[in-house]
Amino acid sequence: MLAITEDAAAAIRGIMGSPGLPETAGLRITHEVNTQPDGRRRTDLRLSVVATPEEGDEVLEQERIFIDPEAAPLLADKLLDADLVDDDVRFSLDFQAESL
Repeated sequence: MLAITEDAAAAIRGIMGSPGLPETAGLRITHEVNTQPDGRRRTDLRLSVVATPEEGDEVLEQERIFIDPEAAPLLADKLLDADLVDDDVRFSLDFQAESL
């Protein structure tokens, strides 16, 4: 299961605390497969703020993260971290220590 650092949890709380968002809102992680200019396929992950999880999403209640079922296997051994750069939050993924 996706693990979350304290920095990422704080960043998510900050985002979810924005005015106008419903209490049910969360960050949804999805994936899409794209073709690079050289023809190779690449999987991209996307983060978006949504009002509610979609049917079938894996829900991390405490962190308010909703994971698309097709993205879940890609995130099973990952650690979500966040850095504040100027006024922007930059999320990153790394392998969980115990999965190495």
